[in-house]
Amino acid sequence: MFSKKTALTLFGVLVVLLMIAAQCAAPAQPETIIQTVEVVKTVEVEKEVVKEVEVEKTVEVEKIVEVTPTPEPGALGAQCTYNAYRMGWVMDYADPNNIVNEVFHPDSPFQYTFWDNDQFRSLVDEALVTSDQTAREKLWQEAERILLNDAVAVIPIFHYDRTALVKTGLNASFPPFGAPILWKWSWEDGTDTLRYRIATDPPTLDPQLATDTTSHLVIEQLMETMYGYAEDGTIEPVGAIDYTVSEDGTVYTVQLDPEAKWSDGEPVTAQHYVDGITRLLDPATAAEYAYVMYYIEGAQEFNTGEATDPNVLGLKALDDYTLEITLTGPQAFFDSILAFFTTFPARLDVIEAGGDLWFQTNFVGNGPYLLKEWVHDDHVTIEANPDHPRGAQASIKTIEYPIIVEDATALAAYENDELDVSGYPSEELPRILEDPVLSQEFTRLPRPGVYYLGLNTLLPPTDNVHFRKALAMSIDKRAILDDVLNMPWRIDAYGVIPPEIYGYQDGNVGYGFDLDAAQEHLQKYMEDAGIEDPGDITIQLWFNRGNEDVIESVESQWEENLGINVNVVNMEWGVYLETLDQCNNP
Repeated sequence: MFSKKTALTLFGVLVVLLMIAAQCAAPAQPETIIQTVEVVKTVEVEKEVVKEVEVEKTVEVEKIVEVTPTPEPGALGAQCTYNAYRMGWVMDYADPNNIVNEVFHPDSPFQYTFWDNDQFRSLVDEALVTSDQTAREKLWQEAERILLNDAVAVIPIFHYDRTALVKTGLNASFPPFGAPILWKWSWEDGTDTLRYRIATDPPTLDPQLATDTTSHLVIEQLMETMYGYAEDGTIEPVGAIDYTVSEDGTVYTVQLDPEAKWSDGEPVTAQHYVDGITRLLDPATAAEYAYVMYYIEGAQEFNTGEATDPNVLGLKALDDYTLEITLTGPQAFFDSILAFFTTFPARLDVIEAGGDLWFQTNFVGNGPYLLKEWVHDDHVTIEANPDHPRGAQASIKTIEYPIIVEDATALAAYENDELDVSGYPSEELPRILEDPVLSQEFTRLPRPGVYYLGLNTLLPPTDNVHFRKALAMSIDKRAILDDVLNMPWRIDAYGVIPPEIYGYQDGNVGYGFDLDAAQEHLQKYMEDAGIEDPGDITIQLWFNRGNEDVIESVESQWEENLGINVNVVNMEWGVYLETLDQCNNP
């Protein structure tokens, strides 16, 4: 989540504010041509690697027009001159709470629209205590409808995904979260070996420390959590048999599989899960994903050092195979977190004996595969554990992970039948899509999330709901995907809940491309505002570097379809987030 971004220096932020303030002070000159404002950081900033991927590219000169003045003093900070801003969110777990509530709730620190709605708040509160998923789904869908149809605080553009090349004849499946579970894969011809390219040496195989997809592609074959994610985003038992929830929704009691064993033959117990989650939360571990477990009583206090005794945590091993988890409050979605990698168990005896690099010298796991060989910067090899029920069931007995850094080299190896799963260089995509074989092996992989525009509901003219509807209805999202990004497989978004998550409403929420309706709403706004010519309307659109193609298309469509002026402001990612955050905390 965005809580992991590194703080910027005051100087970097001051540069942003001075440049934007300079635009605000300039007299309005709609016909003037100026360069796009591009704010670049002056200090080193750690890039946010979970929610966004920055792409360095040359930015062409854009037409800039007058900046809309800020509203009444005190309503917004002086620097918050945007009418719309670009943002994206990739979900952490398989429940609409992670996006409808945690991102778009009026109190969320991750959105900058300043919208509010009492009915939305009530629906979210009810969803958090509703354990029945069907009933909870309806609540999330209604809350999403209020956000997008009534308030029009957000304009979704498209849903995220990943892509790869997967050989014909390989029965492969990809859950929406975590790594693919490779014991489920099989070859139609019965081949028992899989060659799965990775682009870098795994930074770590420590289950509590790993945050990157490469490490987890290996770890999640060697380790298992209590539950796993199915392809449809629901959870299925893995290391557990069942769970119950207390009447007040605050206590989860998990019955573990008494037959589960570690690779050295030791039973997997409830205490091992307590140890794993405690180790994740221990500030000495410095686990980046510790925040995911803040729903557990005492977790935030222990992780931040406010409390030093791990006994404050709402974790108890009631017996060898019964784990009790007490939450800070009712969180009906917590079942999906039981499948997240933050719940891996831990063998503290093995870790303490092996030191910081214990996973290289003696990896003891509870998953269906065993670590056979790790030759750094060359390959990793794992083999099915015949003593593990899912390892014995696996059709693929050996998995080889060749480490091939360059995408072009990996594609050549794939086309030479030396790899079964691989990436590719982006410049080869047109050829891949036209090739009769490669186009059939091109595979869309799930990555639940949404790329969207947020609208400032306090600043004219986006403080008017008719104007916001006009903006939403005048964007041809399909054209952006097909003609601008050249990604025809990608799914255009009308809601914020992704297609891999229960509650997805497809095109039954939000607004599609409808120029006639857009013009009607624009005219209603102009009548309300006493404006005769849409050319007298100017809005400001903010975005971070690396999104030029999409934003230029949105800018062009708004100007051509509505006849308004669009002022584009481009910032470096870290500065961008810091500036937006100051709008939430003036």
